[in-house]
Amino acid sequence: MGIFDKIQSGTAAAVSVVDKTTAIGENCTIDGDITFDKTIEIYGKITGTVKIAENTTKAMLVVKKSGVVEGDVFGDDVVIEGEVVGNVSSKNKITIKNSAFVSGNVYYDILDMHGGATVNGNLIRNKGKEPQKIGNDAKDSTVKLDIQSADSKSKEKLL
Repeated sequence: MGIFDKIQSGTAAAVSVVDKTTAIGENCTIDGDITFDKTIEIYGKITGTVKIAENTTKAMLVVKKSGVVEGDVFGDDVVIEGEVVGNVSSKNKITIKNSAFVSGNVYYDILDMHGGATVNGNLIRNKGKEPQKIGNDAKDSTVKLDIQSADSKSKEKLL
């Protein structure tokens, strides 16, 4: 009997499955939108939207320390170590490392933000729903108050 013919009862057999990972190199610059369905690691610069493919259940987006994305990013799990100038959205979890710089809104269900990270924008919880964008429409952001003047008791409406 050969060594591979028998697995002893106390030995666990492990099968290694290699995930498909796409890497955008440090010396690479891409102008245009990217759609991914497994894992993408960005070491270079992307000018455009980076998003998860439709009907994909598990995909990870990683912006490494040297990585820069000028555009919105959408993923299932998102890890940011580098720079994103645009909105960041996730269906599941966003991790923002201490070296990260984000200039845009962050739409999340689970947020793990490390001390030292910079986010110039709003943090908006999805609460299990698809990420929504905040509109800057003047109608939606107008607040009206009725205030009585102490002298004339007249009402003024303030915006």
